[in-house]
Amino acid sequence: MALLGVRLKSLGYGAIHLPTFGYHLRSLDTHGAELRRLLLRVVGQGADYDVVTFSFGGVFLRAALADGSVPLPRRVVMLSPPSQGALRAQQVRAQLPFHLLGWDPLAPLLPGEPARYPMPPTEVGILAGGTGGETGFSRRLPGDNDGKVRVAEAHHPGVVFKRVPQRHFQMPFSNLAFQETRAFLETGSFL
Repeated sequence: MALLGVRLKSLGYGAIHLPTFGYHLRSLDTHGAELRRLLLRVVGQGADYDVVTFSFGGVFLRAALADGSVPLPRRVVMLSPPSQGALRAQQVRAQLPFHLLGWDPLAPLLPGEPARYPMPPTEVGILAGGTGGETGFSRRLPGDNDGKVRVAEAHHPGVVFKRVPQRHFQMPFSNLAFQETRAFLETGSFL
């Protein structure tokens, strides 16, 4: 997200980075509370702001905004979010059954789990990566996918949605994703 943040800053947007690489060490509710505190500190009770998230960051944002204590962002762009959870998380969990030892880092990513947190009632655009065909970038996942998240898992009813030909980890570095993000933040629509 650093490159995308730099590019958005060049357009006049501020950038705040909330690292999520330690998501497996704490609960999703704890991460949501941390993001909630950060948003309240940065935007206060009335400033307009937009949010761009990548992957699990979209679920973090949903957890942060769920209790209604933070003013809603004007617009949100989610890049490759597991909006419905991810079959790939379920597959990896079966291969590496840490949950049997009491540590379950993939639990919040399992199919259906993100539904605990509603999509914020604001303008939301989701960019999902995929090939546009019957199969995606990973043959381990049925249907079109970005290698980690299936297009159908990224989709969420009631939001603006677009598939782009990008792999999961390429999304935040992609010029196409940047142009689509910029368009949505400026107009509320993708290109």
